[in-house]
Amino acid sequence: MANRSARRVPLGVRLPLAAAVVGLCVAGWAAPNDALAVCLPENDPPRSLRQANGSAGGFDVAVARLAAARLQAPLRLVWLPEPRQTDIESTDLDFRPLLRGECDVQLSVPGAAAIANYQPRLELTAPYYGAAYELLPADAALRWNAPFAGTVAVRANTVAHVAVDAAGLRWTMQRSTADILAALASGDATAALIWGPALAAVDDAPSAAFEPPPALRWNLHAATRREHPLRATLDGLFTDAATQQSVLALLAEHGLPPRAPFATAHTPAALRNVARR
Repeated sequence: MANRSARRVPLGVRLPLAAAVVGLCVAGWAAPNDALAVCLPENDPPRSLRQANGSAGGFDVAVARLAAARLQAPLRLVWLPEPRQTDIESTDLDFRPLLRGECDVQLSVPGAAAIANYQPRLELTAPYYGAAYELLPADAALRWNAPFAGTVAVRANTVAHVAVDAAGLRWTMQRSTADILAALASGDATAALIWGPALAAVDDAPSAAFEPPPALRWNLHAATRREHPLRATLDGLFTDAATQQSVLALLAEHGLPPRAPFATAHTPAALRNVARR
C-alpha cells in the first residue's frame, strides 16, 4: 500500500498561508473585544486537540488561525468538553456555549441536520471542506456503479454499513478502524470503507479513483448565531479561491483527505437511494 504522502494535494494548491491572506482582509464584521472567538472540542483529533502545555493543534485550529488572519483579528479559542461519539461520521456537538455568546463560531458542523434542534437560533456558513467514506487499499477495484465480487470491510452500525448492505455488496462488519485494517491485512476483506478523517491516524493512502456516492459524503460548515454578521463574512472567506486552496493544503498537512465541498452531499433520501444501478 502507498504511504500517507500519496494523499498530499498537488503542489499547485499547497499555497503558503501568508500568500492566501495578503491583501484579503474582509470588511463588514468587527470582532467583539477585538478577538475572533471559536468554540472547539478539546480532544477531537485530527480537527482539534488541546495540549497540556497550553498549545493547540489540529486542522480546525489551523482553519481558525487562517480565518483570524484574514479578518486581521486576534484568535481566542474556547475549549469544549470532548464530544460523545455516536457514530463514526458524526458526534453530538455541544452548541450551548455558542448560543450563550461565549464564542462567535463553531467549526466542522456536518450540515443542517446537525443544528435542526437549534433553528432558527443558529445558521450555517458556506461549507469549507468535504469529508466522505474513503476506499482502501489504494488499488481497490470497487466502483459504486459497477459489479464487485470482493468483500468490503465496514465499521458496524454506521452509514457505510447501511449503504453497502443496501447496495447488495458482500460485507464484513468490524468494530473499529484498526479491525477494518486487520481484515484487509488478513484477506478477510478485499476492500474497506473508512471515514475520511479517521485516515489521519493511518499510514495507508485511499483510492484516488473512488468517487463516494452522495449518501457517503458530507459538507462541513461553520455555525454562527442567527443574523450574526460574521456568517456573511465567513461565507465570503470560505468561497474565496485562495482560501479554498489553503484549506485543501491544511487538510493534507493534517492527514485528512483533501476534499473540497461536494456539489451534493448526504441526505436521508440519498441513503434510501444508495443501491447501485
